[in-house]
Amino acid sequence: MELTKIISLINDCMKWPLKVGRPLTSWISKSSRLIIIGDAAHAMLPYMSQGAAMAVEDGAALAVALNNISSVEELPFALRSFENERIKRSGDMQNASTVNGRIWHFPDGPEQRARDASMAAEVLGKPFTSSANQWSDPVTQWWAYGYDAEKRMEEAWARDVATLISRSKRDTSAPYI
Repeated sequence: MELTKIISLINDCMKWPLKVGRPLTSWISKSSRLIIIGDAAHAMLPYMSQGAAMAVEDGAALAVALNNISSVEELPFALRSFENERIKRSGDMQNASTVNGRIWHFPDGPEQRARDASMAAEVLGKPFTSSANQWSDPVTQWWAYGYDAEKRMEEAWARDVATLISRSKRDTSAPYI
């Protein structure tokens, strides 16, 4: 079927603007008993296709943090440890998605031609070691898809507990990280 025929079958369409806000500095409520995760905490443009993945990572990491506590009194510590671990990762993914959107939307011209040239080997099915296309770039793929949220949260937990113990030896009035 010709593209023009398919387009002629469209009765209605609407503009759906894509917006991005500034990353939040905290996801934890003032009471330290509630936290937001997923799109509520770090909505992002779709250009890395990682919005849902970040929510899944959040869930996995939060489960680890909560599994490590034994009383509700430890909840603020668990939430802070979780937030400290996840806020940078999700912010970095938000930024990568914004950058990828800019790369994909270069107007015709020198930047667009340079982008296309950098992806030529990939498009032609030849071996490549890097690409302006972050979805295919090997380093970006490893960073995006090779991340183990549970392992990273366990490491963060161990680090944060060590920090807490060190601080408590110096100052008993500072129980949280």
